[in-house]
Amino acid sequence: MDLPKLLTLLHTKSLYFRRADGFSDRLEGALFPSLRKTIDEAYEKNETQYNADYFYRRSRVGNYVNCWTMSSKDNMSLWQLYGGVHNSIVVTTTVKRLMQCAISWNRVVHLHKVKYIKHSQIKNYIIGSYTDILQYKSDAYIYERELRVVVPQQNDDWESNSIDLRLKLPNLDTLVRSIVVSPEADSYYFDAVQDLCKRYGLKAPVRRSSLSFIST
Repeated sequence: MDLPKLLTLLHTKSLYFRRADGFSDRLEGALFPSLRKTIDEAYEKNETQYNADYFYRRSRVGNYVNCWTMSSKDNMSLWQLYGGVHNSIVVTTTVKRLMQCAISWNRVVHLHKVKYIKHSQIKNYIIGSYTDILQYKSDAYIYERELRVVVPQQNDDWESNSIDLRLKLPNLDTLVRSIVVSPEADSYYFDAVQDLCKRYGLKAPVRRSSLSFIST
């Protein structure tokens, strides 16, 4: 993330979720052709109350997503994509920490290790709820190695869901294991991030990316 997003995390002490239809990937929450056909055929036979278009829309508008990468190694592509290679910051956590946060929210929360697929080719799947389709993502994004936290908001007024959602953290150190500063950030930027975290009482360590120490 960039520095403003880190500041927002520290200031609000909350985790940010985006409604699933708010991502730039047009295949986010997309139905496989075989699944779309199955749903529409069931609808035509009056075996279900919704068609594929309705299922697709509700799966996207009725769910919020927060994304992490499971890679334990620095990835220069991700540094460049999120926030800019000179000013990016990584927040690290663990599945256990995410689960502790989820328990504190006292609501339904799903943690999914994303399965990367070719939408046109997949034939075998188990889809039982509006959150299930969000386990899948186009294999064009396989480099992300994503773990996602999905929070459904499927009340009767789901179509009125706001575009984003923030859920309060028990405290910052429940979520944050460490803060990692971009490999190409200068010393002034590193010191500023370190000072910012200290001002907000974050106990987790602030360190430089391991790529910073590769000699040329």
